[in-house]
Amino acid sequence: MAIDKEASRRWRRRIRDVLNTTWDPIGGCPEDEYDTYVGKVAAMLREGTTDSDLITYLRWVELEYMSISRRANLDDRLQRTVLELRAVGFMN
Repeated sequence: MAIDKEASRRWRRRIRDVLNTTWDPIGGCPEDEYDTYVGKVAAMLREGTTDSDLITYLRWVELEYMSISRRANLDDRLQRTVLELRAVGFMN
Protein backbone atom coordinates (compact mmCIF):
# COMPACT_ATOMS: atom_id res chain seq x y z
CA MET A 1 0.00 0.00 0.00
CA ALA A 2 1.43 3.36 -1.05
CA ILE A 3 1.91 6.09 1.51
CA ASP A 4 0.17 9.36 0.77
CA LYS A 5 3.10 11.69 1.46
CA GLU A 6 1.00 14.86 1.50
CA ALA A 7 -1.47 13.32 3.97
CA SER A 8 1.48 12.26 6.13
CA ARG A 9 2.88 15.80 6.08
CA ARG A 10 -0.50 17.27 7.08
CA TRP A 11 -0.84 14.73 9.91
CA ARG A 12 2.64 15.51 11.22
CA ARG A 13 1.94 19.26 11.01
CA ARG A 14 -1.15 18.72 13.16
CA ILE A 15 0.96 16.83 15.73
CA ARG A 16 3.50 19.65 15.59
CA ASP A 17 0.73 22.19 16.22
CA VAL A 18 -0.40 20.32 19.34
CA LEU A 19 3.15 20.11 20.67
CA ASN A 20 3.67 23.83 19.96
CA THR A 21 0.42 25.08 21.45
CA THR A 22 -0.75 22.70 24.18
CA TRP A 23 2.41 20.96 25.36
CA ASP A 24 4.94 23.81 24.84
CA PRO A 25 7.09 23.27 27.94
CA ILE A 26 9.48 26.11 27.07
CA GLY A 27 6.88 28.66 26.01
CA GLY A 28 6.95 31.08 23.11
CA CYS A 29 9.45 29.18 20.99
CA PRO A 30 9.97 29.12 17.22
CA GLU A 31 7.63 26.83 15.25
CA ASP A 32 10.31 24.18 14.77
CA GLU A 33 11.36 23.97 18.43
CA TYR A 34 9.71 20.60 19.10
CA ASP A 35 10.14 19.04 15.64
CA THR A 36 12.59 16.55 17.15
CA TYR A 37 9.68 14.91 19.00
CA VAL A 38 7.08 14.81 16.21
CA GLY A 39 8.41 11.57 14.69
CA LYS A 40 8.43 9.70 18.00
CA VAL A 41 4.96 10.93 18.94
CA ALA A 42 3.67 10.05 15.46
CA ALA A 43 5.11 6.54 15.77
CA MET A 44 3.56 6.11 19.21
CA LEU A 45 0.15 7.18 17.91
CA ARG A 46 0.44 4.94 14.87
CA GLU A 47 1.38 1.97 17.06
CA GLY A 48 -1.59 2.56 19.37
CA THR A 49 0.41 3.33 22.48
CA THR A 50 -1.51 4.05 25.66
CA ASP A 51 -2.26 7.52 26.98
CA SER A 52 -0.11 6.67 29.98
CA ASP A 53 2.88 5.87 27.75
CA LEU A 54 2.44 9.10 25.78
CA ILE A 55 2.32 11.07 29.03
CA THR A 56 5.37 9.23 30.34
CA TYR A 57 7.32 10.04 27.17
CA LEU A 58 6.39 13.73 27.14
CA ARG A 59 7.11 14.01 30.87
CA TRP A 60 10.52 12.39 30.35
CA VAL A 61 11.34 14.77 27.49
CA GLU A 62 10.37 17.77 29.55
CA LEU A 63 11.84 16.87 32.94
CA GLU A 64 14.80 14.69 32.07
CA TYR A 65 15.88 15.45 28.51
CA MET A 66 15.16 19.20 28.53
CA SER A 67 15.88 19.50 32.28
CA ILE A 68 12.93 21.83 32.79
CA SER A 69 11.77 22.19 36.38
CA ARG A 70 8.47 20.56 37.18
CA ARG A 71 5.68 23.12 37.05
CA ALA A 72 2.42 22.99 38.97
CA ASN A 73 0.27 22.37 35.90
CA LEU A 74 2.44 19.68 34.30
CA ASP A 75 0.02 16.76 34.71
CA ASP A 76 -2.98 18.75 33.48
CA ARG A 77 -1.02 20.04 30.49
CA LEU A 78 0.20 16.55 29.60
CA GLN A 79 -3.33 15.15 29.80
CA ARG A 80 -4.67 17.96 27.57
CA THR A 81 -1.83 17.34 25.13
CA VAL A 82 -2.66 13.65 24.87
CA LEU A 83 -6.37 14.41 24.40
CA GLU A 84 -5.52 16.77 21.55
CA LEU A 85 -3.09 14.26 20.02
CA ARG A 86 -5.85 11.64 20.12
CA ALA A 87 -8.14 14.10 18.35
CA VAL A 88 -5.53 14.40 15.58
CA GLY A 89 -5.91 10.66 15.11
CA PHE A 90 -3.39 8.43 13.43
CA MET A 91 -2.26 7.49 10.01
CA ASN A 92 -1.72 3.90 8.88
